Formats: sequence, structure tokens, C-alpha cells
Amino acid sequence: MNTTWLKYFTGMGLLVFSGLVQAVDCNAIKAKYSCPADTKFPLHLSFDDGPALQTTDVLDALRREKVPATFFVLAEKVDCGRILQQCTKADPATASDGSQCVEYRQCQLRSIILNKAKQDGHMIGSHSYSHLRYSGLDLALMTNHFQASRRVLAPYLTTEPPLFRLPYGDGWFNRKEKPHVMQALKDMNFLHVDWQLSAFDWDTKNQEGDKILDNVLTQVCSRKNGGIVLFHDGVDNQMHQGRLFTTSNIAKWIPAMRCAVDFKPLDHFLKGYEVK
Repeated sequence: MNTTWLKYFTGMGLLVFSGLVQAVDCNAIKAKYSCPADTKFPLHLSFDDGPALQTTDVLDALRREKVPATFFVLAEKVDCGRILQQCTKADPATASDGSQCVEYRQCQLRSIILNKAKQDGHMIGSHSYSHLRYSGLDLALMTNHFQASRRVLAPYLTTEPPLFRLPYGDGWFNRKEKPHVMQALKDMNFLHVDWQLSAFDWDTKNQEGDKILDNVLTQVCSRKNGGIVLFHDGVDNQMHQGRLFTTSNIAKWIPAMRCAVDFKPLDHFLKGYEVK
């Protein structure tokens, strides 16, 4: 058989198979999670700890499904100038354009990916400079990190005031005991964005089968309420590799979630900002 035709038929088979995999039975999904038959709850997808190389998989899924999202970014992952300085300090012979520095080239790629998320119309916010528990840090260091994140992320931030989400929610969960963290964000004119639901996709115990989808739809349907849901496209302690189980499966989860939710932009839940 002509190999061109073989490739053609093989490709068509994969497309058909992919279509079968993507097909969802909404009645079965609603029954499984005890969702109301005639109600869909508003939901907004948010992703923390990126950008990562695999954020592109998330963007592809969001674009295909026409779903808006918000990305909370660790500024150190796109602070390419600092990464280049580290390269040249470690090896003074490194070319000034960074062409010989793998970490710098990876940073440039992450920057391109983050800019693509902005171009696609998604909201971009700060997840601070590094993924730290800020309520226990020295006030000057905390403030420095918040300010540095704003400086580095300035080309990508999409709103005024800029959005911010505290790593671990630390400073927000414990805001009554540690009010100085939220006060610092307020003083710097950040708008903090929390979440009402979590996919718990960071937990390796959930990274198999449909446990993460179960987490989201169980919360939505049992509470009979939507909100902003927390996912992760990146890994806090990995500069370039993403949260692989999430980035690999989000395209499958979105159609299933749509059986019970109505995907909404961030301003459905959050007021007080203007898109730049």
C-alpha cells in the first residue's frame, strides 16, 4: 500500500478514536456526582505556579474549548535577565546574548508562552516572585518579593490594579492572625484573588484516573455552587517542567466539567479591576 495513504488512514483513525475518547455522557456525569439535572453552576479556571513548557497544552485546550482562565505566575520563572546574570557569574565565558545558557533559553521560551496566554485573552496575575510562605518572613523581604514580581511581570499583567494570589494561600487563609500580608498587598495596590474550590491536583495521590475531575465536580455539585477553582499548570520548585498530570488531562476534563458548569470570565466573580 502507498505509504502516503497509510499515513492518511492512520491519522483518520486516530482522529476518530480521539473523538470517541473526548465524547462525554452528561447524564451519566450528572448522575455520578448528584448534579441537578437542569442547572449549571458558574466556574472560572485558574492556574498557579507557571509558566511551564507544558502550559502550551493548557492553552491549546482552553482555545479549543473557548474557556477563559487566569494564570498566576511565579515571577522568577520569567526573570530572564537575572537568570542570564547567574549564568555569566557561574561561567564568565558565557556569551553575553545568552545563547550558550540553557536556563536562559528556557526562560525566553517560558516568556513567549506567557505572552501567548495574554494574547489569547486570559488574565495574568502575580503569584509573587518565589513560592514562599510569606506570613513568616521578614516584612522587608516579603515586600521586596512583591515589588520584584510586579516589576518582572509588568509586560504581562492584564489588569489594573494587578491581580495577585499568595502562594499556599498563606497570608490569606491566616489573614486574621497575620494581617500584615494582606495589608502589604493593599498598600502596593494589588488585588488579591482567592479560590472557592480546589482540584487538589498538586497531591500525587490524586494524579491517577479521574480523581482530580472527581474533586472538582463533587465540590460543585454537593455545594450546588460554583466559583473560582484552583488548578496548577506549573510546579513550584521546577523552573521548566509543568504539572504534567494536569496539563495532559485538562483537555479531557473540560468537556466533562461542562456538563455541570458554565465557564465564566473572572469578572463574573471578581469586581474592582479594569482590563488593560
